[in-house]
Amino acid sequence: LPSSLPALRALNLSANSLRLPLSPRLSFPARLAALDLSRNAIPGAVPPRIVADPDASALLLLDLSHNRFSGEIPAGITAIRSLQGLFLADNQLSGEIPPGIGNLTYLQVLDLSNNRLSGAVPAGLAGCFQLLYLRLGGNGLSGALRPELDALDSLKVLDLSNNKISGEIPLPLAGCRSLEVVDLSGNEINGELSSAVAKWLSLRFLSLAGNQLSGQLPDWLFSFPLLQWLDLSGNKFVGFIPDGGFNVSAVLNSGGGQGIPSVGVLPPQLFVSASVDTVSWQLDLGYDLQATTGIDLSRNELRGEILEGLVAMKGLEYLNLSCNYLAGQIPAGLGGMGRLHTLDFSHNELSGVVPPGIAAMAELEVLNLSYNSLSGPLPTTKFPGALAGNPGICTGEGCSEDARMPEGKMEGNNRRGWLGGWHGENGWVSLGAFCISTMTSFYVSLATLLCSPKARNFVFRPVRVEY
Repeated sequence: LPSSLPALRALNLSANSLRLPLSPRLSFPARLAALDLSRNAIPGAVPPRIVADPDASALLLLDLSHNRFSGEIPAGITAIRSLQGLFLADNQLSGEIPPGIGNLTYLQVLDLSNNRLSGAVPAGLAGCFQLLYLRLGGNGLSGALRPELDALDSLKVLDLSNNKISGEIPLPLAGCRSLEVVDLSGNEINGELSSAVAKWLSLRFLSLAGNQLSGQLPDWLFSFPLLQWLDLSGNKFVGFIPDGGFNVSAVLNSGGGQGIPSVGVLPPQLFVSASVDTVSWQLDLGYDLQATTGIDLSRNELRGEILEGLVAMKGLEYLNLSCNYLAGQIPAGLGGMGRLHTLDFSHNELSGVVPPGIAAMAELEVLNLSYNSLSGPLPTTKFPGALAGNPGICTGEGCSEDARMPEGKMEGNNRRGWLGGWHGENGWVSLGAFCISTMTSFYVSLATLLCSPKARNFVFRPVRVEY
């Protein structure tokens, strides 16, 4: 095929049912600008020489993603200096990323995600200084993040998720000021949250979930004006949720009227696309972030109360603070979150009544307030099991007026009494009823004792003194 079409500029055989391996002698003429064999079932190794003469090649786009290619990434690909888009994602490629990857100085997108690659993220990537999208997630890459990556000051998307990357987030990454999507989830990154992150002022999406980050959450956590999704779940953060910056993001505070619209996809999905314009023979690149608008701080060691400012963000669609040590009452302003469809405060130490405004939240689809110390009447029956593990919750006619108050409080008294933890079937046991019951039991027992001859002889028998 290649030798019979010397003037071929673009070849697109994607999304078919090609199942035979490519010949190792396969090579295309220098005029070829785009080769797309993606979304087939092609097995075997990637041909070592895609083009006959790498130095004279005009190849802009090479897309072999979503196939069954195995073996290592051939070093010959790094010799095609004209490449601007390289997609090898979703295959079975193994070995290390070729160290010569930095030779591709025109490269704008590199997607090697969801393979079996190992080794470190090569420092040579800094040579791809025009890189806009870097996706290496879903591999077995290890080692620390390289500070040389700060040379990628045009980078918009950085996806290193689900690898074995360790160490801390290096401060030099503050130089990547164009970052919009950062996914470092599912790694072994430790230390405190680096202030380098605060320099990513264009940030829309940040996921550091499932790492070993520790320390307190920084004050600038909510200070990104375009922030749409923040996921710090499954770490070891301690202390309080920072109070401030809640009103900065136009997206989180949009209330459905302004800001970047959300597609409402959970979990979030990222799509990077590339095509060659056959008129200008230029590469057209773009990415599509499909994610709900949300915040996830679950599975940490956070303490303190849930802040009013957090539940005042009208654009939030997803809020998860579960599996922490949060205490205090649920803010009453929660009912005003008109776009919220998922709310999870379970497995904390929250007390007080459930805000009745929850029943009026029309968009709410998932509610979990289980395993806290909440009390009072159930505000809605729409979510069965949502308040499991809260002994103070009552339903229907079983709720007395006193049940509307937090556990341990009785009407007319704001202090917890020594009987404060005793419940009757239909409410609190009053002190008077307790005293009457005690005295009645005493006199009945005494009368029974005196009326029984055997009991009298036993109690009043003479004492025998022995010497």
